[in-house]
Order: sequence, then C-alpha cells, then structure tokens
Amino acid sequence: MDSSQLNADWEEEILGFKDVALLRTCIQCGTCSGSCSVAPIADYTPRMIVNLVARGDIKPALSSSMIFLCTNCLACSTRCPRGIPVADLMVKLRNMSIAADLADVEDRAAAEEFVRNLLKRGRLYEPEFMIRYAMRTSPLSLLSMRDAALSLFKHGKLGLPVKSNADLRDLKKKFKEGG
Repeated sequence: MDSSQLNADWEEEILGFKDVALLRTCIQCGTCSGSCSVAPIADYTPRMIVNLVARGDIKPALSSSMIFLCTNCLACSTRCPRGIPVADLMVKLRNMSIAADLADVEDRAAAEEFVRNLLKRGRLYEPEFMIRYAMRTSPLSLLSMRDAALSLFKHGKLGLPVKSNADLRDLKKKFKEGG
C-alpha cells in the first residue's frame, strides 16, 4: 500500500484486522493513556490514536511515534472499559506505516529489533532491545541511557533475560504471515 491509497483503503485495511466500529465506541476516558508507560514521551497518546483512527484521520496516526514506541504490554487493552484492543491497533498501524513507507529509519529499526527480540525469547527483553536498537541508530546514545539503566537496575527492573516456555513456532509463523 502506498501513501496515496491510504485515504481510500485505511478502513478496509483495519477492518480486516479489528472492527473499526468498536473504535468508535471509545468514550475518550483516557484510561489507555494513563496506563501507558511510553505515553509521556510519544507525540500522541493511545487515546489520541484511537480518536484519530475512529475519525478517519489515518495519516497522522501512521506517522506517529506512539505506534513505534508501544511495547505491547497490553495495559491499555486490558483496562479499556469498552474492550477496545488498543495494543492490537498499534501493531496494525505500525505494520501499515512500514508498508506505506511512512516510517522513518529509527522507527523501522525499532520495529525490526522489537520483532527480532520477541522471536528470540518469546517475550521482550528490554535491555537487549535497547542496546541493539541504539547500536543500529546511534551508538553514542547508549551513554545517555546510563543513568536510566542504573536506576532501573536498582529497582529490580533489569533482570537477566528469560526465555518464554511457550512454543515459539506459532509466533514465528504469525510473523512470517504478517500477523
């Protein structure tokens, strides 16, 4: 899909994944944004992304940093009083953005490293993800992450990598199929 087709095809593309009508039931309560750990550093909050898509204003959503910063922790989806699958929407928008060539180099690198890390372990191991991402985009940025990493380590947030017990064959198959 190229960016000229977005206006005509966006709803069909998303409807093939989740019902856009459900997005339109959003009451804009902000629970998703309040639950999101990356909302403070993104250009749009999850609530704003849902609102943009529900209104049909798809291009800003596809160019948003939020869809690439989303870690798919599912806090937004599980806490939504309307049952809107916000995290699933972020994945779909991320894939659409890459397909339409709207993602910048850093966002594309983040998405690729996220998937690589997930397929390797069955879950995200944030330190490895951040190091690999920084090495691809800006190795010197690792120096600026030093203080944050120490703080996270002190609070028990940076443990040793754990491999999921889940069978990764289904996950790998879904990614190959574009899911």
